[in-house]
Parts: sequence; structure tokens; C-alpha cells
Amino acid sequence: MNAKFENLFDAGIELGSLLREEHSELISDAQIGCIMPNGVPVALGIESVVGARDLFGIHLSRTLETAVLDSGFVADFDAGRVEGRRVILVDDGVETGTAAIVCGEWLKSLGVLELVLAVPVCPRTAMNRLQFLFSSIVTVQAPLGARSLAWHYMDFDVIDHESAIALLDARSRALGQ
Repeated sequence: MNAKFENLFDAGIELGSLLREEHSELISDAQIGCIMPNGVPVALGIESVVGARDLFGIHLSRTLETAVLDSGFVADFDAGRVEGRRVILVDDGVETGTAAIVCGEWLKSLGVLELVLAVPVCPRTAMNRLQFLFSSIVTVQAPLGARSLAWHYMDFDVIDHESAIALLDARSRALGQ
């Protein structure tokens, strides 16, 4: 049995350590795109280990069956920000891979040079679907099959969209951006 993460930020710390120690070439000049809302604390945990990056939230609406990019966010997003760059897509984990696919395909359509998926948990069954879209998949835990993401966390401290925006705003203020 794999050890459980304390919370989303802790999962990001473990993921950041893995990126720094085993995949340093991926983080050297990468931007971080975090899937809102739960990807934000994970991305902040990564940054606490690897240092500040160009970080942006991706606004997504999810249901049990689908994931759709927020049309207002897409319309306002500056594609030049990611075109020709390496982007690490971060979320709280993968169950089926739907959100990662929607966000990954959108980023690729904007001309991202290299797209990496970094998540605390990614079942091997989902990796089979995702490996064709992402150049690398970095994960701390790769169980054989999918379970609820909450199962992998002692405190699955999900946050709402407004809280995620507040965290990103506080980060920007702290960095003087």
C-alpha cells in the first residue's frame, strides 16, 4: 500500500522533490499551469521546493463525466504566454484523465513546445491514455487501478474556485507581480 499524502500542499511538496531530484531538466525553464481549483495548492507545494515559476491557473468546469474549459478564461488567455514553451500541467491527481486531456489538448492547440503532466497520483490505466498527449508523466504514486483521489489523502482539503483565485493572488502579491 502506498503512503497517503497529508493534504494537497504536502502532495505538491513530494511532487516538487521528485521533479527536482529526478526530472530537473523538465523544470529548468518550465511554466506551471495548474488546473483550478485543487491544482493550485499542489502547484504551490511544488514551487516551495523548486522555486517560483511563471504560474497560471486553468479555469475548468467539471462534472463526473466531463470537463470543459471556461469560455471566458479561454477568450482572455494570452496564447503567446505558452507558445513555444515547456508547460508542466499540475492537478491534484488523475482518476480517469479527462481533465488532463481537455487542458492538455487546449495547451497543445496554443503551440506549447513540450507538455508535461505532473500529478501526485496517476493510475497506470490512465497513463495508457495520457502518454500520447504528454511528453512525460511525473507522478509520486502510480497504482494499478483508479480509486477516488480522496483515498490517497489523509485530508483531501478541496478548495473552491474563489479560494484558489485568492491563493494565486496572494502568491502574486508576495512575489511582487
